[in-house]
Amino acid sequence: MSMDDTPISPPSAGGAPSEPSSLTDRLANVFCAPGEVFEEIRNAPVLASNWLVPLLLACIATVIYISIAFSQPAILRDLQEQQQHAIQKKITAGKITQAQADQAAAMTERFMTPTMMKIFGSAGAVLTSVAGLFLMGLGVWLALKWCAGAKLPYMKVIEICGLALLIDVPQKLIRMCLVLWKENLLATASPTLLLAHASTANKAHVFLSMIDVIDFWWLAVLSLGVSKVAAIRYRTAAFITFGVWYGFRIIAALLTPS
Repeated sequence: MSMDDTPISPPSAGGAPSEPSSLTDRLANVFCAPGEVFEEIRNAPVLASNWLVPLLLACIATVIYISIAFSQPAILRDLQEQQQHAIQKKITAGKITQAQADQAAAMTERFMTPTMMKIFGSAGAVLTSVAGLFLMGLGVWLALKWCAGAKLPYMKVIEICGLALLIDVPQKLIRMCLVLWKENLLATASPTLLLAHASTANKAHVFLSMIDVIDFWWLAVLSLGVSKVAAIRYRTAAFITFGVWYGFRIIAALLTPS
């Protein structure tokens, strides 16, 4: 019998385990036995530690990743060249004068130092991680409500997303190694590794970077959590989680000026 054909029983009223596992065990089981973790929290009250601790760990991993990435001269040089190219395009289009361009270039040179890039990059990445958790949770919660008829509390969805977010920790460590190897911010576990020089200014390269096998792993675990807790088919949960995530990513890529 396949995963999709397995009947899913609705949550029972008294199904909470009498002796819940420790937080450490739950976090470890996100990697070893994610199904057990989500079965355990299915009827249990929402615990803030289930999403807050993974979020903190993901933020720490993100800061380490940003600090290493913006220590690479090649990456800083690429970012400066892209900024200069963007300024030149505005001059050509008549949107700014040469004097304004020189002023913007001087400002860019002042702020695009390794130290400033690490500070602002880390702060921005942490804010994005926090906002991303709640935005992803909102997207999944709305999709569950409108598309699957599942009525989960919003914070229960955040708890599921938070536990799955723990996979972001090894993802950031792997990306850090790939960035050190390729000296490129688009170096993910994706087809961008086959490119001679992937550019964030190239939409096709950005879209290729989204085909990240570790993102697939994270979304598969998240789908399992949604399936278990919401008592819906796995393929329905996967359709929701993959759809919400890639919907957000594609819209963000299209709205980002190249």
